[in-house]
Amino acid sequence: MANNGYIRSLDGLRAIAILLVMSYHGELDHYGWTGVQLFFVLSGFLITGILWNERSRPGSNSFKFKKFWVRRALRIFPLYFGYVGIIGLSYLFFRFPVYYPSYFPYLITYTVNYIPLFPGWYGNPLFTHLWSLSIEEQFYLIFPFIILLGRKGVIRTLLLSIIALGPLARFLLGEYFKTKMSDTTLVAHLVDMHTLSHLDAFCFGGIIPVLSLDTRLKHPATILGSATILLVSIGLLNFLNTPTPYNFWQDGGFNNWYINNYQHVWIYSLFNLFSASLILFLVSKHSASKLPLLRKIFESRWMVSIGRISYGMYVFHWLILVYVIPHLFDMGTYWMKLVTFIPYVAAVYGFSALSYRLYESRFIRMKDRLFKSPDTDKKRSSSDTAIVREGSAGRING
Repeated sequence: MANNGYIRSLDGLRAIAILLVMSYHGELDHYGWTGVQLFFVLSGFLITGILWNERSRPGSNSFKFKKFWVRRALRIFPLYFGYVGIIGLSYLFFRFPVYYPSYFPYLITYTVNYIPLFPGWYGNPLFTHLWSLSIEEQFYLIFPFIILLGRKGVIRTLLLSIIALGPLARFLLGEYFKTKMSDTTLVAHLVDMHTLSHLDAFCFGGIIPVLSLDTRLKHPATILGSATILLVSIGLLNFLNTPTPYNFWQDGGFNNWYINNYQHVWIYSLFNLFSASLILFLVSKHSASKLPLLRKIFESRWMVSIGRISYGMYVFHWLILVYVIPHLFDMGTYWMKLVTFIPYVAAVYGFSALSYRLYESRFIRMKDRLFKSPDTDKKRSSSDTAIVREGSAGRING
């Protein structure tokens, strides 16, 4: 951790998340979807932390709402709507992609995650992955009301209740979708893309600042170790009890296209718990000297560089895979695919870095100018600085 409170390892964690997503879409594994889950939990931690600290500062709630939403909009909207707009121009001049008009209403309203509910839906590499950004934006819209206006005791109870009820929500969604269709893969997909399936992920991250777990829990390394053993053990058991053509290293017992063993109910909670324990370990003052090799990996130069532009990498990675370097992963063996993953990451990184430096950074500087810290903000604690600094400012997923 730097002297100014910036938690460098959180950018490294974000890099792990985007690399998992890219490996999943590159068909190297069937558990890389957990990268999105990691983004959700991390976003819950960062955004809840910002709002939790904001509520104790002087100023009206209307200003705090405006400050939060404008800063989020300047970070998220330019790239997202720029991407949607450029593809719109492609459709206008070349009628490509042909499905653009049908997606457009959902793209501009951040409701892409609900498209699979409608008949005739089909996935595509330009827009389907934006479902997670839709859920993120819905979270940004609702959570400020809860954190800024609710009583602290009620907020704590609400977050813990959502975590406890998360599996029930997914169970009920799964049972409902089973009555509408016989394709179990589609049932799993619909559960995965539904907002209610992921509210507990944000709350898993949010309870860390709300309950001050980073200072109250004295042994975060032990908690991380226990969560890791639990994750691997249950994953192995699930793999052994699931008919699959893949080996354990490709599947891990966390293939979210299955609903056998009711894994669509518990699999998310398990990984949310692991993600929260990992974040807790990285931000806790009680673990600063623990597992130095792990921390060194997360804080390495390249991991931090990837993490800082992970939002752009998430937005562009499907486009580049399918239309810029098509057939890259068509090579024979798994090991050849693994080797070709390196130039794929390099291509996505290079494109995203250009977008960040030439385009996105202009809006990032704008949000800092619009809401330059007043005198009261100069008294922030170092932990608060770590949350609001752009290097760890809650970019999703990406």
